[in-house]
Amino acid sequence: MKRLGPVHTLAAGAATAVALGALSVITTPAAQNVGARDVPAEAVATASRTPAAPRATPEATRTAGATPAKADYAGRVKGNGGLIAISVRDGKAIAYFCDGRVEAWLRGRAADGRVVLSGPGGASVVARLGGGRAAGELEFGGRRWDFGAPTVKKPSGLYRASAVVRGAKVRAGWIYLDDGSRVGLTLVDGEPADVAIPEPGGNASVNGQVVDPEDVDEFIGEF
Repeated sequence: MKRLGPVHTLAAGAATAVALGALSVITTPAAQNVGARDVPAEAVATASRTPAAPRATPEATRTAGATPAKADYAGRVKGNGGLIAISVRDGKAIAYFCDGRVEAWLRGRAADGRVVLSGPGGASVVARLGGGRAAGELEFGGRRWDFGAPTVKKPSGLYRASAVVRGAKVRAGWIYLDDGSRVGLTLVDGEPADVAIPEPGGNASVNGQVVDPEDVDEFIGEF
């Protein structure tokens, strides 16, 4: 590399000083929107020596929303006619959608005040938890619906039955709302069967044999 002569060196130095001076006048730190779960990096010193932004505190990182360790939700799917139930147990979450003709079981996780669940055939549920309810969106059969589901207590909520009756595999799901509404579907060897929905907490009868429903705490471990 060639060395610059004295005159060129002075000229280059002067030009650099002018450029830096201009930058120090017109350059300002860009504003950023930092989410509750983002931890900002140390600010890089600028020509104007702007102080580094403070790190997020643990309290700030919790503003995304608390997730209940145990909760049950059940409500209506808007514009669909079906019901949906969601249960949360220590970070695990399951959901059941049913309109009496079709059903979907979904599973996933609960964290940061929301649940994200998936099921066969591309079914999915994404919902926020807060204010004593789960509110979100159900995708099923290539369509999407909104829903709102308040918290419920037994005997309302979600139940399931699984049994073998006269050599046939029986699986059923039932949702009960606080207002007395209920829906369910019983499958015998994978085909819908005409089985009456039992009273909340009661037994179902399939081909003359009693089938005992299980509540969420009894079967969530299988998901």
